[in-house]
Amino acid sequence: MASPRFSTLDTIPVQPDHFYGQAGPSTPASEKGYLDPQDDPSTTHGIPVFKPSMEEFADFERYMERVEVWGSRSGIVKIVPPREW
Repeated sequence: MASPRFSTLDTIPVQPDHFYGQAGPSTPASEKGYLDPQDDPSTTHGIPVFKPSMEEFADFERYMERVEVWGSRSGIVKIVPPREW
């Protein structure tokens, strides 16, 4: 069961905007309708790049907790802050 701090949408991994230096396809196919870090165990798609909205970025710690699943696979993530920040 998800932590009370998270909504049901938090069960779907935060989606990267794109992958930097990608070696695989730009949008990997997934039957689930979303990308999951477990779909690419060898991290062949490159470094996940995230572009959070200001609302997501406002609680940066929570956002990082959600992005952590990608970083644990690739070893690094890039987060581009919103323009308003």
